[in-house]
Formats: sequence, structure tokens, C-alpha cells
Amino acid sequence: MTIDEVSKHFRISKSKLRYYEKNGVIKEITRDKNGNRVYTGNDLVWIDFFINLKETGMSLKEIVYYIGLKKGGKETVVERKEILLNHVDIIQEKIEELKLIKEEVLEQVKRYENEEGNCIIRSKVYKEDGCRENKK
Repeated sequence: MTIDEVSKHFRISKSKLRYYEKNGVIKEITRDKNGNRVYTGNDLVWIDFFINLKETGMSLKEIVYYIGLKKGGKETVVERKEILLNHVDIIQEKIEELKLIKEEVLEQVKRYENEEGNCIIRSKVYKEDGCRENKK
């Protein structure tokens, strides 16, 4: 695949792909005779994995560290596994937080239905009414 195709496929800018390659997040991509990047299936698998780590909150610094370990081969498997398991815990916490937020949003939808569209945003945490028009 070309950089244009990879950019579109992963919805990531070409400049970010180049940046990640330059900084070692993505291995150096092979080039054709004209100097254009040619991404292999293995490159795409890694980019997908990297993007998933990034989108779930792993910092670029942590990803670069993980990549450094990966280059260390079998001797670093235990530490890499631990990093990923710790990250799974972080992902699970985010899932739980998002579930709570989803409940709050659905509760607001119910309030709109019951109050015929009046603004009645309330917080379980702050016990406040968040609508200015109700405070006239």
C-alpha cells in the first residue's frame, strides 16, 4: 500500500505517518525505486496495533518504550506482557467510566421525554441543576 492508501485506511494524516516513522514508532518503511513508501501487511498490522494502543490512552513515550523492548527479542517478553496487561486494566477503567457517562446521558434523555424538552440537566455528583433557563 502507498502512504495515501494507508493514510485513508487508518484515517491518519500522511505527516503523522512520516512523524511516527521518523521517531521509531513505525519501523522504517521500505521504498520503491522512485523512493515512495511501500507498506507491507506486517507494517499494517503494527500500525493498527499502535493506533489501538494510542487511542486507548497509551502515551507515545510508553509506546516507544514498548517498541524498544520488542527489539530486545524473547528476553523482554515478560515485561512486554506486563505492560500490555497493565494497559488492559487502564482500558477497563475507561470502559467503566464511559458506562457511567452513558447512564448519565440516557438519564438526561429520559428527563427530556418526561419534561417535554425542558432543560433539566442534573448531576448525581453535584446535586445541581445545570440549566440557566431554569434559574430565571
